[in-house]
Amino acid sequence: MRERERKNGFNTLLVLVSVSVLFFFLFAQVVTKQLLFQPPPPSYGKDESILLVPAEDGTQLAVFWGPVPGASTTVFYFHGNGEDLGHVNFILNNYRLQGVNVLSFDYRGYGLSEGTASEQLCYRDAEAVLDYAEENLGVDPRQVVLHGRSLGGGIAMELAVTQGAKGLVLESAFLSAYQVYLPLTWVPGDKFVNSKKAERVECPTLVIHGKEDRVVSFVHGETLAAKLPPEFVKTFWVEGVGHNDLVDRASARYWASIRGFLAGL
Repeated sequence: MRERERKNGFNTLLVLVSVSVLFFFLFAQVVTKQLLFQPPPPSYGKDESILLVPAEDGTQLAVFWGPVPGASTTVFYFHGNGEDLGHVNFILNNYRLQGVNVLSFDYRGYGLSEGTASEQLCYRDAEAVLDYAEENLGVDPRQVVLHGRSLGGGIAMELAVTQGAKGLVLESAFLSAYQVYLPLTWVPGDKFVNSKKAERVECPTLVIHGKEDRVVSFVHGETLAAKLPPEFVKTFWVEGVGHNDLVDRASARYWASIRGFLAGL
């Protein structure tokens, strides 16, 4: 009788654990699918700074190219999940004022880019845009600095690890998509798992994060910085600012940190 009770208890526990794992897996999948990519209505039109570049499968991608005469360094900028090239135009043009060329693109379904975004397509499309820039725009791959904000931090880190870079800027980046919502590290199917890639970065890296960030908690930036090779890391922690007001509220200090980082490369 006791043996049967023990078996029944074990089976009940096994069912509860299995149901819990399935619940967390489905929850995480739904959350990331609905919240990871949130393309807004296009905020810009076609002009001379916007190129339409084919991805490897022929999908048209909207690419911003802002050259600066005589500049050797190119910043490849990756925006967040709820904005497009029009929303970050002031950042792209401010970068040009720092004396660097600027490259950026809209993920699939954002702005004037066709299709629907996914993690792997973001990676492949970023590589395609970089290849295009090297072959057609004269961009030197050894002189590329990658800058990713929020979601874009995952794309920037992937390229830094797989392609290499002159430098890397991680702004308001997260440890992984699941961990933005819950501290889940054991549920399969996570996206943009930056925490596992950080130690493989082999270029100077500037980590920027607002201490009052309520979207991607400051602990994400702090932990990423700790996981990166210490010889490569610089940090810029911003008091009193959150996720979407960092550049506006810390503008002078923000650009001073960027200039200092670029000057040291």
